[in-house]
Amino acid sequence: MEVFSTITSPVFSELVVVLAREHSSYLHRQVAAFETLRKVNRVRPFKLVFLLEVLDPFQRDARRELAEALESVTAKGLLDFLDSPPAIRFG
Repeated sequence: MEVFSTITSPVFSELVVVLAREHSSYLHRQVAAFETLRKVNRVRPFKLVFLLEVLDPFQRDARRELAEALESVTAKGLLDFLDSPPAIRFG
């Protein structure tokens, strides 16, 4: 619950979801997680950011896999509560 306490902060604007490369392919199965994010967004709108942890940030396969997973999630309407598309970052 400590994580959600930051939502009331006046500087809160991004919610960053950290993923390992192998988890991006499971993203489309996380319907309950997206429902939770939808509820949080109602309380405090945010920009959704996916931070993909890979050793080489220029690894095209990892970027493509996450982009495809997000396309699938978007096609299912699981991100229709966002004001803008989610961002992808590498760490």
